[in-house]
Amino acid sequence: MKITDFIVEFLISKGVADVFGYPGGVICHFIDSLSKYDTIKQHLTYHEQGAAFAACGYAQERCSLGVAYATSGPGATNLITGIANAFYDSIPVIFFTGQVDTYGLKGSMDIRQRGFQETDMVSISSSITKYSVRIDEPNDIKKELEKAYYYATEGNPGPVLIDLPADVQRAEINVNALEDFDNGNSTLCEPLDDAIRTIVDTIRKYQRPCLLIGNGVKQSGIRDKVRILVERLGIPAVFSMPAVDALPYNYEYNFGFIGANGHRYANFVLGKCDLIIVIGSRMDLKQVGNDRERFAPQAMIIRVDIDRGNLGYKVHKNEMAIRDDIRHFVPEFLKHIDNTSSVDFSGWMKVCKSIKKRLEGYDDEKYTKLIADFSEIIKDDVVITADVGQSEVWVSQNFRFKRNQSFHISGGHGAMGYSLPAAIGSYYASGKPVVSFNGDGGIQMNIQELQFVAREYIPICIVVINNHSLGMIRGFQEANFKKNYQQTTQDTGYLAPDFSKLAAAYDITYKKVRSVDEIRELEINYIDPVIVEIEIQEDTILNPNFGQTGEIQNQRPYLPQDIYEEIMHL
Repeated sequence: MKITDFIVEFLISKGVADVFGYPGGVICHFIDSLSKYDTIKQHLTYHEQGAAFAACGYAQERCSLGVAYATSGPGATNLITGIANAFYDSIPVIFFTGQVDTYGLKGSMDIRQRGFQETDMVSISSSITKYSVRIDEPNDIKKELEKAYYYATEGNPGPVLIDLPADVQRAEINVNALEDFDNGNSTLCEPLDDAIRTIVDTIRKYQRPCLLIGNGVKQSGIRDKVRILVERLGIPAVFSMPAVDALPYNYEYNFGFIGANGHRYANFVLGKCDLIIVIGSRMDLKQVGNDRERFAPQAMIIRVDIDRGNLGYKVHKNEMAIRDDIRHFVPEFLKHIDNTSSVDFSGWMKVCKSIKKRLEGYDDEKYTKLIADFSEIIKDDVVITADVGQSEVWVSQNFRFKRNQSFHISGGHGAMGYSLPAAIGSYYASGKPVVSFNGDGGIQMNIQELQFVAREYIPICIVVINNHSLGMIRGFQEANFKKNYQQTTQDTGYLAPDFSKLAAAYDITYKKVRSVDEIRELEINYIDPVIVEIEIQEDTILNPNFGQTGEIQNQRPYLPQDIYEEIMHL
């Protein structure tokens, strides 16, 4: 069997139905093999970064493996931002890169390059992959594919890269003679009974517990089980920003997302609670601040995570750490909890509801109201993506997620240009319509993928929030450089295109809205692609932000002192 045929059959056996890429000379054998099978479809993007982001969106939505490919040299290096995105957001993706023939590699020669477009992708990608390998021996293919899949999906998921020289791709192999990969049959799940009993006993000792739910809950596909857990415990739940859709907006126990730009009421809930149970969140600086010990200093912290490194990066010195796959932990935790033995936290819930009522909408501006109202007209069972910048935060803060909606962003890497190609991947993963939120800056990073949307005529509603500036950077310049807006506004070098003409160029329907009334009258049929431009003022700002006090609940612009004291004494 030809090696690339073997690779495609392996991917099909792992449930992969769609792959994303861009052709090139030394990846053509792989492309040819993909065309032979009806059960897997290849999708041509218009830039390799678009393919990488589409594979990430596909994996995020399916909670399973994504695949992207590119040719050697510039094709492969164009994947790097997407590889980094998958690494920092723990997204399982296999990236296949073409390579020059093995006999054309420079090897140990003291030259920069021997073969045309030869680039050492293993070295380049090693710091942002869980595993990276060039396959020089055809008979290693089965072992290396199994190893790649194992590393991509086991433990804390992430990307792997397989570099395929052209002569290896076209090589013929005896499938029956191939060696298997032995992972040692190691288990990542540790005995939990004692630990869970300790958690249950601990909860009963505290008055104001809270669940902090991270992106790991979404990636693991256990949102429904976590919802049951929240109901059984009867305590408030808050989220990291990528997990803001883990529970519906109108859900009784949903108290918003935390962190620098998080909901004020969510940060106040953490600021007042005495026990935080963290499930699947790495607790990064955007969530807890630079001084980790000052994060909810009065609270005991219990952290559940599969990653030893995450658990080793402590928030509090005395926190309790449980290393386990949350897909295993949550069902086991549920077995130890029933409604009859739960402590009554109704008084604490009443306090949290009072905080939310007092602060919800405190930072609302006209433009944020537009997003909230936009979310009301979006039907259930739709995927939402958002691009990096103000648009991502505004959507996280103001979109009112329904139960069957999902939300995907570039969280850790913060890559502009993510939303549109991720929307493409999400569509093929789910078959559901997608609403893709973008800033006028971010959309231009991968604007070429509008051709993909137009060519395939897929139901993506592309929302462009246009403030005619690079708003997040402009805000930073306003705060730190005395309003010296360099390269971020229309007067200092930045320009956005006429989006109506852009839509016409790609033959995509265009609509423009400026008010809540126009949004409420907007009709989206979820069949045709459409570009919706929401025009807002250039000087829009992003609030709230972490303050200088180190207290997560004391965000800028600071609350009047009397209101702050009133809430803290509830």
